Amino acid sequence: MSNILIFRTDRIGDLLITCPLIVTIKKHLTNSRITLITSVKNYEYAKSFGIFDKIYVYPEKNLLDKIKLILKLSKIKFDYTLILDGKERSLISSIFVKSVYKVAIITEKKLNLFFKFFKIDYIIDYDTKDLINVYQKSLSKCGISLNIDNFDFMKNKKDNNFSSFIKIKNFIHIHLNEKWFSKIYIKKYSDINPDYDDFVDFINILSEKGDVLISTGLIDFDLLNLLKKKYFTKHSEKIYYKKTANSIIYLIYKPTLSDLESLFRKSKIFILCHSGIIHAANSFNIKIIDILDENHYDWYRRWISYLKNYNFFYRGQFVDLKTKIVNHITALY
Repeated sequence: MSNILIFRTDRIGDLLITCPLIVTIKKHLTNSRITLITSVKNYEYAKSFGIFDKIYVYPEKNLLDKIKLILKLSKIKFDYTLILDGKERSLISSIFVKSVYKVAIITEKKLNLFFKFFKIDYIIDYDTKDLINVYQKSLSKCGISLNIDNFDFMKNKKDNNFSSFIKIKNFIHIHLNEKWFSKIYIKKYSDINPDYDDFVDFINILSEKGDVLISTGLIDFDLLNLLKKKYFTKHSEKIYYKKTANSIIYLIYKPTLSDLESLFRKSKIFILCHSGIIHAANSFNIKIIDILDENHYDWYRRWISYLKNYNFFYRGQFVDLKTKIVNHITALY
């Protein structure tokens, strides 16, 4: 049995893009047992994957809880330890772990004696290489000759069947969250800022091509409130709808990540301002239209290099952006 420890104590997108690596290991290393150290916000979601044999939350504040976790890990003999988040807290914790191989991904070369003394091999991630390539190198450092694949890992994940409440399929799926508005997301990003009339015009045009579904994030904002109040009819706490002459438009209010996975199984085209859920959508062979900030393309490129059926547009005023997206979708039909 190969006993593997993975530190991934950061965001949901980081966890999702790591899953193909983990599934590849589990498929090719027979009887492998994988322990994940994760952040508190990812703990419940990580459990739903069914690919981890043990999951621990890294305590954010309580020093005593941190010591207890380190003591627990120190009693286990691991074959491979992968510190994929590069966090100082994870590096320090790994010192006390007994492991044949220890490999860390770090963002800059520092404390070289620290790594040498504690026998931690490392890969310097200079923010120029795509992340799958970086993860591939971490496997090589462990002496594991596997090519990372399994990018459709979500297909084998249990469906919570939320999409059964939605009586449409092969729909155009728009993820409308705070990232469309620089003022409530990242102020230095180019603003999109769709207003009510322009956004309604956008979804009405798309509905001429087929059914449309809009999912939201967890933050309320003016446009979302107006859509719920003026445009849609409420069906339940999560589900709103609008019937047009030829189609149905749904609004799914604050779906869970598992709800979104279920919706991806029936989506045909997925439109979003870039976020971690893009890695879940990719599992289902959906045509993806991603909206990126042009000044940060080099950062995005690291995350999107492996995606299939992928297209992107740069952020800009919604009047112009919606025309580009509509023209692109028209060409697909």
